[in-house]
Amino acid sequence: MSKTTIKKKHLANFLLKAGKKIVSLSSIFIMLFIVQAKAQTADDIINKYLTAIGGKENVQKIQSIKQTGKLDQGGTEIPGIMYQKRPDMMRTEFTFQGKTGLQVFNGTDGWDYNPFQGRDVVEKMNADELKDVKFQADIDGPLVDYAKKGYKVDYIGDEDFNGTQSYKLKLTSKEGDEYSYFIDKESNLLLGLKQKVKTKDGSETESETNLSDYKEVNGVLMPFTIENKANYQGQSFSSFIKIDSIKANSALEDSFFQEPKIVSK
Repeated sequence: MSKTTIKKKHLANFLLKAGKKIVSLSSIFIMLFIVQAKAQTADDIINKYLTAIGGKENVQKIQSIKQTGKLDQGGTEIPGIMYQKRPDMMRTEFTFQGKTGLQVFNGTDGWDYNPFQGRDVVEKMNADELKDVKFQADIDGPLVDYAKKGYKVDYIGDEDFNGTQSYKLKLTSKEGDEYSYFIDKESNLLLGLKQKVKTKDGSETESETNLSDYKEVNGVLMPFTIENKANYQGQSFSSFIKIDSIKANSALEDSFFQEPKIVSK
């Protein structure tokens, strides 16, 4: 074998080994990137979100909220007002065909008044309705101090949410209900959530909420446009809420959130 052939063979082996090292190094860099991405925790992302909307301190300075807006469902526009007060109290009033319906929750018990279906009586909420309204009544939202509230939150990874790259967090309740939160990777604002909730009869409700048009209220960014989509027992429902105004820290008595007394006309 000539010296030239030997040199070429050595060169080929050298290049082969070098190539393997480059591939190996590339693999290491890829693995490091994945590990670093995964190293970002749910708490890190929640902190980014809270900073983006104005900070946890400003959020928790808000003791009450009054939202005025309109619900558009199937082309029908329904004006409404929602009141919230710490801790976990909520009252919703909506007007349709000259009548006003109510949904009231005092943090423990809840009541519905729906005169649109010929029922001129106040009805107590069942277990499924109470679970849903308690989730909604949290002024801070479930992500704030989630562990104290009995939730578990996991960072699932990055995902496209209606065309926007987002962080996906999965919040799980003690009852096993799952809520997927999607936080914009660029703005760190909450884009929306998807949820799967189990009802008492064993069935499951799926829904999606889209949030947009953020505006500042008392130093906190809040969404003024809310789109809801739901699927229950094979039927699909959708609604669109446009908030006209949000006022924070109005004086609201606890009695405002107790069982409503309806005077029949």
